[in-house]
Amino acid sequence: MFNISRRMFLANAAAAAGAPAFAGVAKGPNVSFGVLSDVHLERRGDEDTLLKALAYFRDNGADGVLIAGDIANTGRIEQIERAASCFWRTFPDGKAPDGRHVEQLWVYGNHDVCGWAWHKGKDEAYLKSTAINFGNNRAEVWERIFHEPYRPIWAKTVKGYTFIGAHWGNEKDLDAFLQANADKLNLRNGKPFFYTQHPHPANTVQGPWAWGNDKGVSTRALEKFPNAVAFSGHSHYSITDERCIWQGKFMSVGTGSLRYIFSQYWRDNGEDHNGIVKQMRILPERTGRQGMLVKVYDDRIVFVRREFVHGESLGPDWVVPLDGSCPMAFEPRSAKVVAPAFAPGAKVEVSRAMGKDRRGKVTDQITVRFPAAQPSVTSRVHDYEVTALAYHEDVDYPVATKRVLSESYFLPSTREAKAGHIVFAVSELKGAKEVRFAVRPLECFGHKGPEIFSEMYKL
Repeated sequence: MFNISRRMFLANAAAAAGAPAFAGVAKGPNVSFGVLSDVHLERRGDEDTLLKALAYFRDNGADGVLIAGDIANTGRIEQIERAASCFWRTFPDGKAPDGRHVEQLWVYGNHDVCGWAWHKGKDEAYLKSTAINFGNNRAEVWERIFHEPYRPIWAKTVKGYTFIGAHWGNEKDLDAFLQANADKLNLRNGKPFFYTQHPHPANTVQGPWAWGNDKGVSTRALEKFPNAVAFSGHSHYSITDERCIWQGKFMSVGTGSLRYIFSQYWRDNGEDHNGIVKQMRILPERTGRQGMLVKVYDDRIVFVRREFVHGESLGPDWVVPLDGSCPMAFEPRSAKVVAPAFAPGAKVEVSRAMGKDRRGKVTDQITVRFPAAQPSVTSRVHDYEVTALAYHEDVDYPVATKRVLSESYFLPSTREAKAGHIVFAVSELKGAKEVRFAVRPLECFGHKGPEIFSEMYKL
């Protein structure tokens, strides 16, 4: 589709340095639009971050605002009314201060249409008056609040570009919709068109293990259109992770979350999974609130990643040329990665004390502390692999290996953590009498930097 060439390398390098590299750079984008997902408004007064994001889009030339679902947190009409009010407050009558029209490009997510079920025990009259999707409320609420017909899959045109959105549960009908409307919507003319739904198209962003994907229904539909660009949320994966943009037979982009980031499983400070008791608390990822501004030119699409708590960049722009190459395919990007590394002389410190595991049980624990690894020219630290090595005769024998996320992996690089740590229960070390710990930094594709070691530690 859209192979890393010298041109693309220079474009990305220039973007990172703040200088353009593509032809026609003096000309503005043909269309720009803001992208958000998983806003999760719940309690009155929690819309401040949404207002910040909308103001950023307004002040940076957006012609539309796309929200890939979960506008409301518990499926309440009042929550979606407040989200709409934020939009109309920022864009009165759907217009920016300079008079340009700004299109609303939103879809329902699972929290919007299923959240009413969390109010079980309430009578029908109450649910009908308060829930977005109780009974036949879904369409009625949409039309009243957004002043437009509700369609399970809608299509709009913004400055000559087609946008399509499928509300939660309707992605299964996307293939039929595209086939029926391809000619009318000019979807086969090679010009990019943009699609949004709440769950990730399977086997695209983050790969086959992505949480909450759609089992492939939209992937099968979109792979017939190499000019399709899909935006999806649901997983809350951080867009600092380079796996949040993917190219194959079409392009797929993960949209992060404007409310909180969801860390991957199998990290000791990440999300719970499979009943495994972790020794560390989960990271405070609710401080990560993300979105992006997309700029479409004749020869490229630029994705500006933004964090809306501190109002800072989340990394170099993703610049994708519209020349039929696939620079954002995982394999060629991963092949060029240089892993992060520790500074010379970096030391690992080990201590032992009684503490509490995540469930609050008092536990005999070993804490391993180390300085943060330094980013490379291509990547920053995503997580660390820490291995406990028991010494048997002349062999360092691994007795336990765990991973721990960088405490700042989801934040702007200006907020990079200065150090990291991980906690082992002594019981996890399988009766070892003497251990030393090896620590390796990893970037998001899994490339590992050189390891550093602690001194031998007697248990």
